[in-house]
Amino acid sequence: MKHASPVLAAIAAALSVVTPGLVGPAQAGDFDGAYVGAGLSAGFNAPIVPDYEGSAFIGYNWDFGNQIVAGGELDLSYNPKSLWGADATTSTLDGRLGFLANDAVMVYGRAGGGYTSGGVGSYVWDVGVGAEYMMNNGMTVRGEFDRVDPFEVGMDTQMNGRLGVVMNF
Repeated sequence: MKHASPVLAAIAAALSVVTPGLVGPAQAGDFDGAYVGAGLSAGFNAPIVPDYEGSAFIGYNWDFGNQIVAGGELDLSYNPKSLWGADATTSTLDGRLGFLANDAVMVYGRAGGGYTSGGVGSYVWDVGVGAEYMMNNGMTVRGEFDRVDPFEVGMDTQMNGRLGVVMNF
């Protein structure tokens, strides 16, 4: 965990440079439409602790106007020192279901499946929960916790905390 602090400090510093003057009240419906983003994860998976990975994702949300948002997301993650082998590339396709706590905050759950190249290679299923905060320039910041389970017998579950930045269109 002591290695996670410099990474989190670097992310916080980067966000403080990117976001001055950009945070303000969001407009209703900002979570509707296409988006792209990037994130950094820290996994807490013995025996490799911490276990870092980077990811890029693209998705689409539908805001139904009753505080419910649903969508889909394609995520590609790379981990140079994976629990599942020397390195691993994992791709997942997830459905997301969110609730707008207010115009600027969405809490959501996600579930889906995909494939990882780590270890012997395996199909995986994943579930997670998270929250996004909308800034007034169409960007969101998000935090999420997820669990990725391989179908391959003998491969361990990965548990990850992730911070990300999203550009909404």
